[in-house]
Amino acid sequence: MTKVILKFRRAHGRYNRGEVAGFAPALAAKLTRGDDPVATVFDRAAEARLAAAPVDPAELAARAADLAARETALATREAALAQAEAKAETGAPPKQGKAAGKETARDTARDAATA
Repeated sequence: MTKVILKFRRAHGRYNRGEVAGFAPALAAKLTRGDDPVATVFDRAAEARLAAAPVDPAELAARAADLAARETALATREAALAQAEAKAETGAPPKQGKAAGKETARDTARDAATA
């Protein structure tokens, strides 16, 4: 029996996006059916053309700048989290019970009944 080679467009079962696998024709038809199929038929020539396509240096520079900005933002958030954790570890434990001046209607009624 011949198999149909598919390339997955998104995760499905144990397959991830971009993986290539062979399936029986009936299952391959099921996976490639619909408006937003899980997989498409693998075209080796089209994949080779994509791999050989020239890379735009400006696009690579823009992506590198975006990645650097994201790394800086992540480092800032991690530093703030580390400071908060250090402060929480060295500080006194939180005071137990109700906060001062935060009486509820139930407390007020109880106090009035006992007076």
